Amino acid sequence: AGPGAGDYYAAAVYLYSEGKDINKAKDWMDKAMAMTPKPAFWQLRQQSLILAKAGDKKGAIEAAKKSLAGAEAAGNADYIKMNKDSLKEWGAK
Repeated sequence: AGPGAGDYYAAAVYLYSEGKDINKAKDWMDKAMAMTPKPAFWQLRQQSLILAKAGDKKGAIEAAKKSLAGAEAAGNADYIKMNKDSLKEWGAK
């Protein structure tokens, strides 16, 4: 058995946070999300940040909207604010 969703997720977040290969981070996050039946709002948040940095504004906005909905359902004010701020910054409608 190879790496699991958590491994790809952790590696993607590491690459993003260290300012390393953003395209590899995006690929690994895509793999992690594909292996995760119902991604959590904090996972979607990281995905949105990686997509934005990789130049995929449309994908970033889509992921941030899903993260926002999950954060609202969970009552997580910090993630609600972070997602709303990012959506505004990225020009989401």
